[in-house]
Amino acid sequence: MSSTPAPRLDPAAVDDAEYDFGARVDALRCHSTKSLRAVVADARREQQQWRLEELVAIRVLDDREPLDAVPDASVSARTARTNREVARSLESLPKVAAAAWSGELTWDQLQPLTEVATPASDAEWAVRGRTTSPVDLQRMARSAKTVTSADAEARRAARCVTSWRDADRGMVFGKWALPDVDGVLVEKVLDHMAERMRPTKGMAWDSLAHRKADAFVDLCTHYADATTSKRSKALVIIHTNRDATNRGATGSDVDGIPIADATVQQVLTDARVVEHDDAAPAIDYGSGRMGIPVALERELARRDPHCRYPGCERTRGLQFHHLDPVAWNGHTSRKHVVRLCPEHHPRMEPHGTERLVGNPDLPDGLRIIDVEQRERAGPAP
Repeated sequence: MSSTPAPRLDPAAVDDAEYDFGARVDALRCHSTKSLRAVVADARREQQQWRLEELVAIRVLDDREPLDAVPDASVSARTARTNREVARSLESLPKVAAAAWSGELTWDQLQPLTEVATPASDAEWAVRGRTTSPVDLQRMARSAKTVTSADAEARRAARCVTSWRDADRGMVFGKWALPDVDGVLVEKVLDHMAERMRPTKGMAWDSLAHRKADAFVDLCTHYADATTSKRSKALVIIHTNRDATNRGATGSDVDGIPIADATVQQVLTDARVVEHDDAAPAIDYGSGRMGIPVALERELARRDPHCRYPGCERTRGLQFHHLDPVAWNGHTSRKHVVRLCPEHHPRMEPHGTERLVGNPDLPDGLRIIDVEQRERAGPAP
């Protein structure tokens, strides 16, 4: 395998009709992984620079004429709207724009970052954005938006359940769209029912998709006997002393979906209400404790809606992990426990060779370090 840098392809020197993707793949197969990664990095940097040039032109055209009146048939209306919004925001975010030009921010990071950063925090986010995953930036961008009563009414008006039949395959298909609280309620009930469908001892679990389909049919079959349990009630967390760092966002959410204040009032009569003081110090439940208290579980579920391993976006089957393993007298508190997916949890100490360090309360506060495998002691963290 050649260690020489992979040859760059000059697009201007290749006729569109002569380009052969397969031949280009064969030409790069003999080069090292390091040189191929350099090609990817260079290509992404150039793509980002050309994308910024496109946004600059879009911003100027946006001033000259209403682009909605002359839609671009080559892109979707959603993409065109996103490009206009990013272009407008970048004009007041010079540090973020410069970081994107140099290739330190990808498009997946840049787009939500323009909704999170302000002119006052421009320099800060130009640095923090590089190490913050797109999924965390997208979540912060959603939180930064204030959901109005009009937004809530629009969501309600968009609700639908449709079905159609395929007689040849003997199947009935369907799709549904439900607004915030209603959608999460249906999702949670189906998930809860699916998790209770344990197989006979010695038999393998059926797929989650199959179990949720069976749960849906079971609900329809026994709808007259179905009752709402405490598990399916909405959980409303009232934040006191909220530190509104994202453009003054103080809205509420249900399972990460922002909702309007009017929606909160509607569900309060049939919901579990918990007050949470964001300024209160984190409770330390001591060292050597395996069980996670319910109050801490709730805090971690709100803070860590997805796996905290950098770059991982998994949301199902998350497990609690002590940054300092319990076997080594690690403490149980919000500052010392995170949620990880089943794939990344075993890679952590004391059973793996990696360690999460940093501040878990910040979306970009954790990083991975490699450590020498120590003697395995005690149960899994």
